[in-house]
Amino acid sequence: MGRKIILTLIHDFLIFLISFFLALWIRLDFNYATSLIPSLWLYSVLFSFSNLLILNFFGLYHGIWRYASIHEIISIIKSIFLSTLFIIACLFLVFRLENIPRSFPILLFIISLFGVTAPRVFYRFLKDSLTNQIKQKIPVLVVGDNNSTNNFIRITRTEKSSPYDVVGIICKEKNSLGRRIHNVPIISVINDLDPLDEYLKIKKTISPQRIIICDNSISQKMIESLFIFSKKNGLAIGEVPKVSDISSASDHKFSARPIIIEDVLGRKQKVHDPELLKDIYDKVVLVTGAGGSIGSELCRQIYFLNPKKLIMFEQNEFALYKIVNELGKNSIPVLGDIKDFFKLDKVISKYKPDIIFHSAALKHITFVEQEPMEALKTNFLATAKLCDLCKLHKIRKMVFISTDKAVNPTNIMGASKRLCEKYIQKISSDSKTFFSIVRFGNVLGSTGSVVPLFEEQIQKGGPVTITHPNVCRYFMTIREAVELVLISSQMKERTNGEILILEMGKPVLIKDLAKKMIVLSGKSDDDIKIEFTQLRKGEKLNEELLFKNERPTKTQVDGILSTQVKLFQMDMLYYNNLISMIQNNSINESMETFRKLLPEYR
Repeated sequence: MGRKIILTLIHDFLIFLISFFLALWIRLDFNYATSLIPSLWLYSVLFSFSNLLILNFFGLYHGIWRYASIHEIISIIKSIFLSTLFIIACLFLVFRLENIPRSFPILLFIISLFGVTAPRVFYRFLKDSLTNQIKQKIPVLVVGDNNSTNNFIRITRTEKSSPYDVVGIICKEKNSLGRRIHNVPIISVINDLDPLDEYLKIKKTISPQRIIICDNSISQKMIESLFIFSKKNGLAIGEVPKVSDISSASDHKFSARPIIIEDVLGRKQKVHDPELLKDIYDKVVLVTGAGGSIGSELCRQIYFLNPKKLIMFEQNEFALYKIVNELGKNSIPVLGDIKDFFKLDKVISKYKPDIIFHSAALKHITFVEQEPMEALKTNFLATAKLCDLCKLHKIRKMVFISTDKAVNPTNIMGASKRLCEKYIQKISSDSKTFFSIVRFGNVLGSTGSVVPLFEEQIQKGGPVTITHPNVCRYFMTIREAVELVLISSQMKERTNGEILILEMGKPVLIKDLAKKMIVLSGKSDDDIKIEFTQLRKGEKLNEELLFKNERPTKTQVDGILSTQVKLFQMDMLYYNNLISMIQNNSINESMETFRKLLPEYR
C-alpha cells in the first residue's frame, strides 16, 4: 500500500472520529457532550472504520485527489449515509437512543461530508491554480456547444500536459448565446461573428491566439466563415481529431490539426467505414512515386493501417527523405528510377509485395508536351514493365493511378496515361495478378496544381494568372482521393482490369476558385487582380471523367463508380512494337505508333 493511501486513510479516520463528537457538541453543551465520550467512543471508532471500508469498496482510495470529481463526492455521500444508519441502529439496539438528540444523525452526516470532501476539493483547486500559474498556457477560443466542447474544456483544466486555456466559446445556435460551459462564456454565434470582433478588441491582456473547432459536425460553410475570420484577425485555426482518428498509441489529446486552405475550398468530404481498409493490415505494400503528392499521402495512410512492410520507391532524394522522416518503423525507403527495370525487378523479388500502388509519372503538361518521349518512357513503358514484373512474380494486386486527362486526351501526358489504361485492360484478361485502374481529377494542393501557385501569387500581391475565364476543373482533397484509392483496392467481386472512377462532385470554374482564395486570404478583388493569359498547348477548357460510350455503374462504396467497357482497343502486336521502339529510342516511329494506338487522342 502506498504512502499516500495510508496518509489518506489516517486523514479520513480522524475526520470521521472528530465529526462524531463535533455533532454531539454542536447539539449539546460542551460539558454534557464530554461526559458522553466514555460511553460512545467505541461507536465513533466503529463509525470511522465502517466509512473506510465502504469508501474502499467504492474505490475511493484508488483515486487521486488531484482529479477529485463529482463521482468521488457521490461515493462519499453514499458511504456516510450508510454508516450513519448503521451507527444509529447500533445506538438504538444498545441505548434505545437515550440521551442521543434526534438531530444528531443529520449533524453527523453534514459535518462528516464537509470534513471529508472540503480538503479534496481545496487540494484540487490549489493544484489547478498552481499548474496554471507555473505553465504559461495559450488562450484559445473553441467552437461548439456540445459534449466534445465540454470534454475538451474539462481536460484542458485537469491535464498537466494541456497547452491551452479556453477563454471563450463560439456556438452554432443563438439560444446558447450568453450561457457558460465550465464558467467559460459563450460569446458569439458562427453565423454572426460581430460580437467576437468586439470581444477581441476588449480582451487586450488575454487576447486569444487561435480558434479550435471541437464540433466535427459543423458545415463546410461555417468552417469557411471561421477560416476567413481567423485569417483577418491573425489567429491560427485548427480542429481536434475525431475519436475514430485517435489511435491508442498516439498522444492526440491536444493536437489540434491545422485547417488548411484545401479543406475549405471543395465540397464536403465523404466519410467511409474504416473496416473497408482492414485488408492492408499486415500486408507488404509497395508505392512507386512515394515522394510525390499522391504517393506520399498513400504512404501516410497505408502506414497508419499497420502494414507488415511499406516499401517507398522514389527517384527524388529530397522527397524520399521527407516522407521517410515523417514515418517510422516498417517503412523502407528505396531510391530508384521507375525506368530502371533491373532495380525494380530486384526490389519486387526481394520484398514480394502483396499490393503495388503505381503513382509514379510525369504529370506537368507543358514539360511533357516539349519532351513527349520522356512521357512514353516514364508513363507508358515503365508501367508496362511493372505490369510484366507483377505477372512474373505473381503479385496479388496492382493499382494504377490514372487521371481525368486520359479521357478524350488533348495532350501527351493525358494520352500516355490513357495508353496505360488500355494496356492494363488488354493484359489483365489472362492474368493471375489483379489489375485495377483508378481515374480521378485534380487534387487540391498537389505538386503542379493551381492552389499552391495561386497562394504564392496572392502572397506576392498578385496578379493571379488564369489561362482562360471559362477553364473548369474537378477538384478533390488529397486525403479523400487517396482514401478512395485505398478503398477501391480492397473492393471485392470486381473484374480484372476494370476502371474505377472517383465521383468528384460538380466541376469548379478556376476563376471562382481564385476569387475564393483571395477572399480567404483576407484580400479583395481590388487588392489582388486576376489576369487571363491563354490556354497552353494541349490544355482543355473542361476535363471529363468518362468517355461518351463508357457506361458507369455504382459500386458498393459511395463515391466510386465502375466501368468495364474497353474502348478503342488495338491488337497486342501494336503495344509490343511501341515498347520495342521506345526501348530503341526511335522517336519518330514511337510517336507514329503512339498515335495509331490512340485514335481518341485529338
